[in-house]
Amino acid sequence: MARKMEKLLPSERLVQNRYFEGLRVPERKTRHSVIVAAIGLVGSGKSTVAKYLADLIGAVVISGDEIRILLRNEGVGYDKARLIGENVLRAVITAGGSIVLDSDFVDKNKRESLRQIAKKAGAKLYFVRTICDFDVLSQRIRENDPGEFFNEAETKSASVNHGRDVKFREMLRRLPQHYKWQNISGGKLALRKFPFVTFETVDTTTDAWKDSINSIAVSILHELQKKSG
Repeated sequence: MARKMEKLLPSERLVQNRYFEGLRVPERKTRHSVIVAAIGLVGSGKSTVAKYLADLIGAVVISGDEIRILLRNEGVGYDKARLIGENVLRAVITAGGSIVLDSDFVDKNKRESLRQIAKKAGAKLYFVRTICDFDVLSQRIRENDPGEFFNEAETKSASVNHGRDVKFREMLRRLPQHYKWQNISGGKLALRKFPFVTFETVDTTTDAWKDSINSIAVSILHELQKKSG
């Protein structure tokens, strides 16, 4: 379902323009623009996968977290982060580029909005799911740098890094969208089966995920290879 027309505040428009102007849109390697949208839980490796794949197919990464950081720096809320991302997406396509979206598109409305944008622009849309062994995913959040967006967070915990706490909490909030509990052998978390088609699923538990991304890039480039001459 398409959303009603939304308008940006001057400060939000400033963020939108600043974000787009800061992007370097490489020459795409395909006949038509490509949009690759990630679907994955916090900590599943979406950002790492997005950057790696973008380099392979000649695309630019649009990061939801980076947009939210700019909004926070302007002292405004995150309500229009998605709209800004979609507007920047349109601008990149108009500029002749391809895009990898570093955000979670598990939400039905977000996916439908993206489909409409791709259809109108004549772009090819792919959804790529990122997954990871849950214990490894949890360890990443507990031990790794949570990233600039979460690093500014404050909590009541005695943790030396509140950003990790908030990132872990965000993972728990979104967990039911990606996993379900199964009462088997003492209980375990199992991946949900989505009622929609994804192009590929990438398991980032080990470094073998790079082979999966290389294969995805080859498939995309082969399917949409530029015509010569």
